Amino acid sequence: MTVDGRADSPDPVSPKGRDRRRRLLSRRSLVWIVIAVVLAVPAVVLPHLDLPAGGLIPIAQSLLPAGALGLLVVAVVAAVSRAWIGATVLVAGAVLSVLPVLNPAATGAGDCTGSTPLTVLSFNAKFAGADPRQLADLIRDAGADVVILVETDEHLIGQILHGQGLAETLPYRTKQVSTNAYKGSVILSAYPLSAEADIPGSVFEQVSAVAALPDGSAVRVAAVHPPPPVGQPGDWHEAVTAIDEWIQATSEPRLVVAGDFNSSFSHPVFRRLAAGLATAAQAAGPVPWPTWPQEKPVPAFTAIDHVLARGAVPTGWDSAYIEGSDHRAVIANWALCDLT
Repeated sequence: MTVDGRADSPDPVSPKGRDRRRRLLSRRSLVWIVIAVVLAVPAVVLPHLDLPAGGLIPIAQSLLPAGALGLLVVAVVAAVSRAWIGATVLVAGAVLSVLPVLNPAATGAGDCTGSTPLTVLSFNAKFAGADPRQLADLIRDAGADVVILVETDEHLIGQILHGQGLAETLPYRTKQVSTNAYKGSVILSAYPLSAEADIPGSVFEQVSAVAALPDGSAVRVAAVHPPPPVGQPGDWHEAVTAIDEWIQATSEPRLVVAGDFNSSFSHPVFRRLAAGLATAAQAAGPVPWPTWPQEKPVPAFTAIDHVLARGAVPTGWDSAYIEGSDHRAVIANWALCDLT
């Protein structure tokens, strides 16, 4: 007992104090291990779950990049607490959860000899509400040979081609779009288009056509737009699967598929669709730079706008904000593979 009647606390350097300290550290380490496992295991499993589940799983998968950063933050806190095992589990969980989300490494298409350049601009105009002047300026600055627009209408198309003076730059187009601005999809092209065909499976319009290039070769271009998983997860999954089946059934050696896919590499159904194709975003590195949402209180956090290709090598990728849309426009530069 001390002089004031209180029990002595164990001296931290005494054997009893060291034992108490070890027990506290061990108990703290165990708590952190449990926390790490509870957080990391679902994050690692999540990108491999191919279940619409009322839209909850696809939405959670879209948040995986932010979730991986969150795990790293918690790992730092664990490390400060000297919970080394828990910190290691959290770091491993962050890495394993984000790997499927990254832009895949270049596939065999990168070995081809690509000598025919093609620049594709893809954009969701959000119910045809995007600023036509900004969009036209971007098309000019990018030197786009092909422009893919989804959620557009004839009024916006007319403003771009005639109001902004791009009718001579992009003199060819696919058929007239729906009067419902949220459904319309169109391909505008500097090169003649033929063999136009609809792509089935979506509540939105989806169209493809063959562009005849100046060197005498050709490439089929497709504008796609499956519905979002929010509110209609079954339709979303079926539509992305239908695009995949259409790609597999399309025999052209050169194929460019662009649009608002409402899915990213976080989603197994999209990874299947993209298997065997190159993504233009590979030219920007492994990080999937987000394209949605713009004009929201939260910053863009997911990459759902893509330009994919078969028989082509990506040589450049960029994105740009255009007022009036919650999507960023994507600019993709390609070198189409020689067919000989």
